[in-house]
Amino acid sequence: MTRHLSFHPCYCLYLLIVVLFSCRADDEVKLDPEVVSLLSSLEQEIVSLDNNPLVWGDDDLTFLDAVADKPIIGLGESTHGTAEFFNAKRRIFRYLVENHDYKVFAFEADFGESLFLEEAVQQGLKSQIRSLMSEKMHFWTWRTREVRNLLEWMSEYNVGKSEEDKVHYMGVDCQFNTYHPQLLNQYLQAADASFLELSGEVLSKVKADSEDRFEGYSSEDFTIYLGQIDALQDSMITHQDALIAATSEKEFELNLRLLRLTRQVSEVRYYRSIEDYSVNYRDKYMAENTAWMLDYFEGDKVVLWAHNAHIANDPNYGSGSIGHYLLQELPNDYSTVGFMFAQGSFTAVGFEGNQSTGLKEHTISEQPQEESLIEVFHNTNSSAFAVRMSDLQKYTEWNDFFNEGTRYLSIGSGFNDQPEDYYRSFHPSLYDQIIYFDNTTASQLF
Repeated sequence: MTRHLSFHPCYCLYLLIVVLFSCRADDEVKLDPEVVSLLSSLEQEIVSLDNNPLVWGDDDLTFLDAVADKPIIGLGESTHGTAEFFNAKRRIFRYLVENHDYKVFAFEADFGESLFLEEAVQQGLKSQIRSLMSEKMHFWTWRTREVRNLLEWMSEYNVGKSEEDKVHYMGVDCQFNTYHPQLLNQYLQAADASFLELSGEVLSKVKADSEDRFEGYSSEDFTIYLGQIDALQDSMITHQDALIAATSEKEFELNLRLLRLTRQVSEVRYYRSIEDYSVNYRDKYMAENTAWMLDYFEGDKVVLWAHNAHIANDPNYGSGSIGHYLLQELPNDYSTVGFMFAQGSFTAVGFEGNQSTGLKEHTISEQPQEESLIEVFHNTNSSAFAVRMSDLQKYTEWNDFFNEGTRYLSIGSGFNDQPEDYYRSFHPSLYDQIIYFDNTTASQLF
């Protein structure tokens, strides 16, 4: 015989309360005492933010005012496919433009491709942005709704503005010679340069051999090849007055930089092909291109968009990151904001071993790695926040934590569904500030 038990409603309520408090107590016990101590001081220093950056008001972003005198601010990302990171950088750029006179958004994107988009941004041609992104951009990482919304806002902003008040979109990357030879050749032909035979031969060779990744080249062959680019540069400088007279000083400066890009790309591709990583040419030259913009745009301040690993002040990222090289050249003129997260979705190329499984949305639901910076951040009472590293270093417990060697989550454009493989060593000198989202969503590709 089956006996049916019944309970008084008050007893049921009492039982529920006991269960809830028991669970909460268990959760609290799970936190290491060191984490509890770190949280206590962290909560005093963070600036809490809404998890949706698009609703941030100017009052939410005043924590940036302390570094807004810097000519260059680097904004990072711990994945190349996170909507919140992209939307936050769009909102921050608008704040810096409207309140601190920043004018240039420099991307970890191809220099040549950016010139097509820059022209549309300058002319306020919002309707052309999507097609140009689809046709000209090399990387899926930027062909997203979030970046498109940024570029369309920049286009709208420029309508009716004077030339000196307009904002600019520029690339700093140096991995392809898809457009550089073609654009430079068009300029020299339009200027009726007296050395067109030389330029035609050199630029044709640059495009073909870059695409072939310098297959069959010896080190002597490559030295001769670079000498040919340098000879073309000498010709441009020798005939500088005539070229400027036929075009303009700005066009000359831009196309001289295009020639410099052909050399940068060649070095990046050649040394990668022979697996010589003694110098991090890519970051070294992205830093050079970023610093060049300060001169080209006559002192207009620059916001740099790139991965956390690039914008960080990291001398151990190869021979150095973009941030490390910038701080060597401009020690007082650069500030860094890293972006981090604990859980949620993002877009990345999947991997199983060394085999690509294609571009897709990934999700991290696991708890953060123990004793990591992300574990501490994950246990705050804020879904998103900003914090200065210098503020945390006021506390003994935080200095001890940093000195013991903590880690943080850093994912690029690929992911193998094993989050533990993507935790990297953290030091507070990497970033001046951190913006953290506890849970993220994937960027929207188109």
